[in-house]
Amino acid sequence: MRIRVNFEWPEDICYLGHVDFTRTVARGLRRTALPLKFTEGFNSRVKVEMGFPLSVGMLGEDEFFDFYLSEDVAIDKIKALLDTALDGIINVKRINEIPDNLPSITSLPAILTHFIYAELKEPLSEEALEKKLSAILEMSSIVVLRQKKGANVKKEVRPFIKDIKLLEINNTSVVFLFSSHFTSSGSIKIDEIEDILNENGIPVEFDYIVRKKTVVKYKGKYVSPFDLE
Repeated sequence: MRIRVNFEWPEDICYLGHVDFTRTVARGLRRTALPLKFTEGFNSRVKVEMGFPLSVGMLGEDEFFDFYLSEDVAIDKIKALLDTALDGIINVKRINEIPDNLPSITSLPAILTHFIYAELKEPLSEEALEKKLSAILEMSSIVVLRQKKGANVKKEVRPFIKDIKLLEINNTSVVFLFSSHFTSSGSIKIDEIEDILNENGIPVEFDYIVRKKTVVKYKGKYVSPFDLE
């Protein structure tokens, strides 16, 4: 029995790294006393498949993970046990049984949509901001430098930028909507978006980021990971 969990990643745990969060979820699952499946091998662990990782400090309102049971249990009972075991860690929004043969979430192309709350280092008009954002989207190539094994490596990230637009401006406080592509060839990091904005005439510092929505491409359509079948 494979269970998909849709949850919110709250501010209380936003500074946990992806690996530490996975361990925290696994410990919570153990507390449910459900008939969990474990990985094979000498160091057996709870079989958990996490969704797309969040950068440290980010919040998430549409996050996912899968886990497996060795026998059938009523969905309502599983939800109640998860709510108790993971209370204070995550907010479980909904759960569903999914087919065992579905691909893992992170093996599928995805579009990840974020709200970016930020402060301008110097005032810019709404018109000027929107013009600069449009200019970025019109670029055919955007290259960033990434650290890899102690060396700087150039990475083309323009294919991973789906959209970025201004949602709100209040003096120097701004909110951007940013959508990115996650593919087998890579993705773009949120701090790279901050650098790209600064390098293209938008002097800004990000306060916090909320991932609002996750959709994956499956059988030619973009759908919520919760709705795969």
